[in-house]
Amino acid sequence: MSKTYKYRVCQMQMSRVTFVNGLWQGLQVHEGMDQSQLYNSCPMVWEYLDSAGRDGWVLTGAAQQAVTYGSELANTTSLLFLKKTLDE
Repeated sequence: MSKTYKYRVCQMQMSRVTFVNGLWQGLQVHEGMDQSQLYNSCPMVWEYLDSAGRDGWVLTGAAQQAVTYGSELANTTSLLFLKKTLDE
């Protein structure tokens, strides 16, 4: 019997998980706020991983990604890849 998996791609900035599968993770609205307030409304990476681990998610990899806007380099983010075995 083959296993089925579900995946999450988490974007991490400033030690906080900001997006999971493209969805904003902060408690503040993403528009019109100071960047530090926006980041501070997102879960710390270790808090997010603790919570995800309790739900059966396993960290399977990590990577760095440069984020650009137009011709300028905006910043570098980390990507975390998690997977979970689905019950069959």
